[in-house]
Amino acid sequence: MYKAFEDFYKEASIKHLLLTEYNDQLLSPPFATERCKDYSSVWIGGKFIDLELTPATSKTNAVAVLNGSAWFIPYGIYDDFNTVVELKNTTATNHKLPFKGKGQFYSVASNGETAFSFPLGYEDTNYGLYISDSVEAHKLPTEGKKLHMGTVYCNGRYWSMPRGDEPGYNTLLSFDGEQYQSYELDVDPNITRKYTDIIVKGNTLYSLPFGETKGLNTIVEFDTETNTATYHTIDGVDFAKKYNCGVLLGDKIVAVPYGDEHANDSNWGLVFDTVTKETTQFDINIDFGGKYRFRCGIEYKGNAYFFPSGTPSCPILKINKLGEVVQGLYLKNIMFGRPIVYQDQIHVIGHNVITSEEVIYIVKEDLSYAVLCSLERS
Repeated sequence: MYKAFEDFYKEASIKHLLLTEYNDQLLSPPFATERCKDYSSVWIGGKFIDLELTPATSKTNAVAVLNGSAWFIPYGIYDDFNTVVELKNTTATNHKLPFKGKGQFYSVASNGETAFSFPLGYEDTNYGLYISDSVEAHKLPTEGKKLHMGTVYCNGRYWSMPRGDEPGYNTLLSFDGEQYQSYELDVDPNITRKYTDIIVKGNTLYSLPFGETKGLNTIVEFDTETNTATYHTIDGVDFAKKYNCGVLLGDKIVAVPYGDEHANDSNWGLVFDTVTKETTQFDINIDFGGKYRFRCGIEYKGNAYFFPSGTPSCPILKINKLGEVVQGLYLKNIMFGRPIVYQDQIHVIGHNVITSEEVIYIVKEDLSYAVLCSLERS
């Protein structure tokens, strides 16, 4: 049964969802939903470090690791939360931003020496966040609501596709550490929530259409050497809220749908061949209506593994480069965070929406799984 993710924000006590690697250990920053918004502990290698943070819902949704520090990027969907936390070994330092906002930074990218985050910005956030040895705020060339979402690094610059919750915003942005460059894309300006993320292959960017409504069927290919865009039309079923992420398998990008809560036609995955430019849709055989929220995907041993972040009623899917659903794994009542590959195995946090128990799962190549540990304090 479909349930809006904002209901989980308000009704569930989710303390941890995000997982990353730091100092050869697993680390999870505080997430914290509305019922536990005062929670502010980071879990690392089986121990907890308490942070001095003001109460806020969904404190951290992205982490950058560079220069020996883990940097927690502020999100705060309902609250003015403007603290970047720098964790160096076990010592935390809070960096206050010179502005406030809600739903600020959803993602971050790093080249190993610096990091950058384009703002999502539910309210009052039109600054990019640049991190080296310190934190710098760089005002975007345009003001607006939820202009961007994903951030990647490619060919010496950070990049973000236009999301835009209001019509008319078609700007692909890059940031080189000092200034922005803007590139206007030739896609329908009237469709909102156009794109969410980018898949990087060499010095080329690829982005699959999302689209709040039907009508956006354009894959954008952008050459960062020549700064030129090429457009490819998806041949197949048109539906709203298509693809939130894609996974590169060799020369092919594989994606499964995010889905729209008001329709039953969101069951079409996609294979895009970056060489031939051909598109092929495939049926994921899930058609219950509502969002599937397949917005987290990862390549592992030649296949794509997709996790339904935010929808406990959907399975983990293993898809090959032909668009064939190899296997599915359904864990009842478990909401997953973003997966990572750690020590050559997939690790992901699972939150039980009934018991509120949070554990780290190890998901193996054949979708068998084991529980590594609990994230509860002993």
